[in-house]
Amino acid sequence: MPILTNYSPKVKLFGTSCTPSEASVVVIPIPWGVTAPSRSSAALGPDHILKASYQVKSFPTAYANGTKLGIAMLPIPHNWKMISDSLRHHTLGHIHAVESGSSILKFKASLAKKVDQYAYELKEQTKVRAHTYLKQEKMVVTLGGDHSTSLGLIEAMADHYNNMGILHIGANPAMHQAYQGVKHSHASTIYNVLELAHVVQVVQIGLRDCTPEEQRMVQLHEGRVHPFYHSSLKQQQLQGATWHELCMPIIKLLPDRVYINFNINGLDPKLCPSTGAPVPNGLELDEVYYLIDNIVKAGKQIVGADLCEVAPGENMDWDAQVGSRVLQYLCMAIGASQGKLTSKSAAPSTEHVRV
Repeated sequence: MPILTNYSPKVKLFGTSCTPSEASVVVIPIPWGVTAPSRSSAALGPDHILKASYQVKSFPTAYANGTKLGIAMLPIPHNWKMISDSLRHHTLGHIHAVESGSSILKFKASLAKKVDQYAYELKEQTKVRAHTYLKQEKMVVTLGGDHSTSLGLIEAMADHYNNMGILHIGANPAMHQAYQGVKHSHASTIYNVLELAHVVQVVQIGLRDCTPEEQRMVQLHEGRVHPFYHSSLKQQQLQGATWHELCMPIIKLLPDRVYINFNINGLDPKLCPSTGAPVPNGLELDEVYYLIDNIVKAGKQIVGADLCEVAPGENMDWDAQVGSRVLQYLCMAIGASQGKLTSKSAAPSTEHVRV
């Protein structure tokens, strides 16, 4: 099996030359996208976000001393990208068929087994790498890749912390059991997370595309899984509720330690048109930033985060421009929640977004 590679001075996330040994936050890129929808090229996400990050010239105005937070990104493991591309060549025909209405719902057993073997090894390597930096008291973020790339860091965090909550931002619950026969599928991530005893609460926002199987799983885990469907949130807003009022019950459900699992398709597709499964409506960046900043203001510790399902597109690669700024904001919020930065307010501006 290939391994995740070590630091290279050529990687300059946000144009800085901070090394992992100097950094407070270490970003682990994971170029993997084997089971995602056919239009997705999320395996290219880390590379495109890295390039887009060079255009980010300022820090979010919600944080007074953002320049003091060192952020370093490990080199993109192109060996894993090659494996992803090779497996994608074999899965794509099946995915096309399913998307065209085929009644064949699962990969061939031999292919599903091969995908799972590699996906499991990648997850384990991510977990080992994350533990390395957690032991050095660094904050860790992963950058996918499809949604399955989130699991390695979540497992590492669940090993490291007790009673952790997950704030899952996404259009889909990702609660399929072995989707299309693959346990480590992009559509099975939260199902797999629920196998972790130390994850005590999962709060989901942005949901607007759920299958009957996923709805049954949500009901099965009632009391531990808390879905905030986008249609319900929007209806309450139309009836006069403020976003602040809607955020408070979400925050109240989260324990003192919070991990943010950010699937970019939780946002309105105008912000991520090239993601694998864009769904109409969705959250605005200001809404997500406001929620995250109020989590910090509530005194909760954001122990880690990931960003996934960012796929490169046209129009000056808008998806990567948005993704790079989301990644930066996640790093700032983690730092603020752990006392590394000062949060100026709980109502952040997005003036730093220049594209």
